[in-house]
Amino acid sequence: MDGPSNRTVRALFAVVLVLAAGAVASSYATAEPNVARAHGSLDDAGTSGPGDTGVASPDEQPTEYGPPDPNGSYPTDTGEDWAEGAADETEGRVLVDPEERDPENLTVVGTQGFYASDERAELVAFDRSGDVAYYDDSYRVYFDVDPVEGTDYTVEYLAAEHRDGADCANVSTERCTYSVFTRVNLTTGEEREVYGEVTPRIYSARWHDVDRINDTHVAVADILRDSVRVVNTTTDETVWEGNASSHFDADVGGAAGDWTHINDVEVTPDGRFVVSVRNMDQVVFVEPGEGVDENWTLGAEDDYDVLYEQHNPDYVPPSQGGPAISVADSENSRVLEYQRVDPETGSATTAADGEWRRSWGWQDSRVQWPRDADRLPGGNTLVVDTHGDRIAEVAPDGSVAWSVTVGMPYDAERLGTGDESTGGESMRAIREARGTTDDAGTRSGIDLPFVRSTDDDPGVGAVPPAGTITHPDRSIVEAVWVVLKGLTPTLVVNGLLYAAPSWVRFTDLAFGALALLTALAWAGAELAWSGYSPLFRLYSAVRRS
Repeated sequence: MDGPSNRTVRALFAVVLVLAAGAVASSYATAEPNVARAHGSLDDAGTSGPGDTGVASPDEQPTEYGPPDPNGSYPTDTGEDWAEGAADETEGRVLVDPEERDPENLTVVGTQGFYASDERAELVAFDRSGDVAYYDDSYRVYFDVDPVEGTDYTVEYLAAEHRDGADCANVSTERCTYSVFTRVNLTTGEEREVYGEVTPRIYSARWHDVDRINDTHVAVADILRDSVRVVNTTTDETVWEGNASSHFDADVGGAAGDWTHINDVEVTPDGRFVVSVRNMDQVVFVEPGEGVDENWTLGAEDDYDVLYEQHNPDYVPPSQGGPAISVADSENSRVLEYQRVDPETGSATTAADGEWRRSWGWQDSRVQWPRDADRLPGGNTLVVDTHGDRIAEVAPDGSVAWSVTVGMPYDAERLGTGDESTGGESMRAIREARGTTDDAGTRSGIDLPFVRSTDDDPGVGAVPPAGTITHPDRSIVEAVWVVLKGLTPTLVVNGLLYAAPSWVRFTDLAFGALALLTALAWAGAELAWSGYSPLFRLYSAVRRS
């Protein structure tokens, strides 16, 4: 039986190429605009001074930290005396008008940007309609952002700028980074640097997170030093430091220069530190002066079924239905929650013999490299979808209650809900409150489906069974894209998206790859039809020689 004619095969190749190119073109034409294009100043990064860091050497550091006097009083650095006045535009900024916008309707986002793409770093606040209420792009990159307790419109954010020449003299390098933790009033634009430090490199040296301990002390997730440090911001001294080398072997994790990539630290109500050690695929609990509590560690090196280079784990305490951790499982392109339970009974526990079991998850075809997941007081989860270029508020059943497009976001906070997941509850507590049947979850969740069938919908307001990864659109097309995403090399995909223009999505890469493979197959077919066989000619030449 004769096969299809050359003309038919050419037509099939042409149809596939046109459809794949059309899909990419349609994505470009319908992409929502990057916020920076409408509001960005496109000026150079800010020029904040480096200051003196006053970092004590490790052998000079005390093993404890606390208030500077026996009475527990602190020099105030709360900014409560700042006027929260009417909106204005100061030095190119867009400022919040408190007469028009309530704080609980504002979502503040720090974005990373990338010089090779068209994405500009910015600190931006959106209202519920998606309108920009605050905008500033003074720095080269923005990472963590946290609301200041006791204020309505004041936040603290972590940013960085690149420097060279004389600005790097203190660290003896030609180029360097200035990481700065700053407090800003979104209604007046008034800023105050809390703490800043120059580091002797650009990449794998910029801090990603600083967490407030009290009025005078902050915890720094120090990527460069592979440590967590406590800094007294009134004296600029490091008063405690825990280094990863005291717990991890040197032959695990990343390469020299980016060994651990510690990207997040959070202070728990009982005084421990929850630390995200990205390159080890682990979230660890650190007791100052004692070290890592191995019984509480979530994840393991290269155990990608549990975590794969995660970001921003948030601790939910027992008082809120925990112990639980809400975390962005970044390289797996999903958001998860793990509950700590008794391995025999499945009940929530803080005991040393407890174990972490997956209790909730979310994923859709757009989410790519998420890097934050805050549990909100109402039960929804505020997700930062970095390569999906959006902030999405996801309900427990997986539906997207609200979203906004913004280029390469890193961290987000809903004002009025507390720092990170402070005001949120675990999914176990939400299930109990809503009457949804709960099981104890699974150790890794690998035996549970990525997609629930449409016949298994628990109804509006309900929560899927513990451990299930859900998403809002459970159609066949959505399921295919999710499965395809799971089959692709995630590090390669995220690397391409990191440098690609902001409108490019995973689907565009897939259609682009399809077009490339089709073009190569077409070219190969034309060579075969022409009778020209370079490989055969090369083989014959080798035989003759």
